[in-house]
Amino acid sequence: MLEDVSIPSQKSLNFRNNLAHLVSPLRRVRPRVPFFRLAAHRIPTLWGLFRGLLRAAPTEHIYHRVRVLFEQNRHRTGTERTIQELRKGYKWLETFKRAQAGDVKTQAVIQRYDRFLRFKAEKEHWTELVLKEVEWQEHLKNRPIFTGGFVHPTVFHPPFPRMKPQPMAISRIIANRMKQRERRFSKMEELTRMRDMVRKEQHLEQEIMREARRTGEQFEPVFEGEDWSTPLVQAANDIYANVKATAERNLRPFSPELIEQVRAARRNKIANKTKERERERRGEILRVTRKRWRKGLTPHLLSTLSEKQKREELIVQRSIAEVGYVGLLKKRKGWKLKEPKPKVEGKYWSVEDAEWIGKEEREAAKKALLAIQEENERRRESSSVGD
Repeated sequence: MLEDVSIPSQKSLNFRNNLAHLVSPLRRVRPRVPFFRLAAHRIPTLWGLFRGLLRAAPTEHIYHRVRVLFEQNRHRTGTERTIQELRKGYKWLETFKRAQAGDVKTQAVIQRYDRFLRFKAEKEHWTELVLKEVEWQEHLKNRPIFTGGFVHPTVFHPPFPRMKPQPMAISRIIANRMKQRERRFSKMEELTRMRDMVRKEQHLEQEIMREARRTGEQFEPVFEGEDWSTPLVQAANDIYANVKATAERNLRPFSPELIEQVRAARRNKIANKTKERERERRGEILRVTRKRWRKGLTPHLLSTLSEKQKREELIVQRSIAEVGYVGLLKKRKGWKLKEPKPKVEGKYWSVEDAEWIGKEEREAAKKALLAIQEENERRRESSSVGD
């Protein structure tokens, strides 16, 4: 048996309504939009704090610092960090107002802070200059240069000079054209299949109509009244025209300006290599010098030559000299060396002696060298017999 529940009195109901009316405003209401989009946050922050700081900024460096800090913190979405930054901003605003009111201590603090910002701005300025210079040097190191060769035209690109490294934009254009050409051929195959399907459907409907007339049944054709092949043929012709237009790139000749640029690049390359060899002969160690020092022998030479021949072969390959012992080894191996040319009154320049000598002096030097070699050989034999 249920207990009799008494109905609350009118006084109790009034008390409950009054209590709910007092507690409801204290309940936390979660907005449907983030706080940084609410007008209650944006209007005081932009028109009160930000505008007030800019107007009360005593110096130009502090004015710029305020703008930079607001630009850095404008994307914050965390409530705790946002409240912390806003409190800091209002504290600065009070400090600026006290300085404007004539507070000597606050003015001294602001002047010291302004000097700190000035030194920091100067340091950042020089750092930015150094970083820009480093970036520019990296750009010069990796900039595309003409190698002196041609890239012959294809259906994907016209003729252009070969560059090292090749610009990424050119590579992307070529790759996109290759993909586009593949898509066009795939589309043409699809259109061809659709035309075959239309023809088969038309042939099937004709057979069905013939059978319907024989049996006296009703049949409404779909592919008979309209020309379904015309749009497909037109689309295929458009694709074929585009493919034919792009194929004309393969027939485009090299322009005279392009040929002259490539020839100039070849001349510059020869001149740079000549300067490089001259610097090496003066004793400078360059990147190409270290690369030549690290150069080894090919596998067939390693497997066929003796240790002495391997050593001589490495000396010949790793040195650019054409005189002395290296020059002698190169002559033995059949290298084509530069012969001395007559300069003054039929005389030649002797690299070993560093002076001008004539034909007679050259012959006398050869005879003297031969005599020295014979004498050395005689003494070598006599010493071996005595032993």
